[in-house]
Amino acid sequence: MAETFITAVISFASTNIDDIFVLMILYAQVRNFKGIAAVVAGQYLGIGTLAALSILGALGTQLFPLQWIGLLGLLPLFLGIRLWITSQRGQEKEENESAEKIQISIIAVSFLTIANGADNIGVYIPVFSGYRLPDFVIVLAVFAAMIGLWCCLGFALANHPYIRKKIIQYQDIIVPLVLMALGISILAKNYLF
Repeated sequence: MAETFITAVISFASTNIDDIFVLMILYAQVRNFKGIAAVVAGQYLGIGTLAALSILGALGTQLFPLQWIGLLGLLPLFLGIRLWITSQRGQEKEENESAEKIQISIIAVSFLTIANGADNIGVYIPVFSGYRLPDFVIVLAVFAAMIGLWCCLGFALANHPYIRKKIIQYQDIIVPLVLMALGISILAKNYLF
């Protein structure tokens, strides 16, 4: 039981370290509780989907080839290009802007999480192979706790005065570049290597 717990923590942390930066960018874009809740719920839905696919894969039922999941890398790439073009056109910001630059929704966040997590499946399937029901319960409990920790850490970093100031100051450059880099990275991991 302790071995399963430790393995779950290490597996989650090692495959989701890049999510901290994505979460920081997302949290810096939201300005209300609804946006924060969408990021958290989307993260849970995305990681939950990755864990479920990994469990099915470990049980020998591969529903989707990893290459299909890798195609989700087109989503952040498209969002990044669209934001870059919008910022380059010099679109003026309103003083009391109520709309967010990135449409933050549960579905959008979960797709970003799933797209960024194709490598998670590649790690989780071998780790989960041979697990029994009690092991899966432990893994899912650990993952649920770790997602909460990740969301809190991403929120805290995004709201650190210096980091938030820099993200907001350079968001027209940082956000599109991070999204494009994420998309290119996902596509490269799934189709070049």
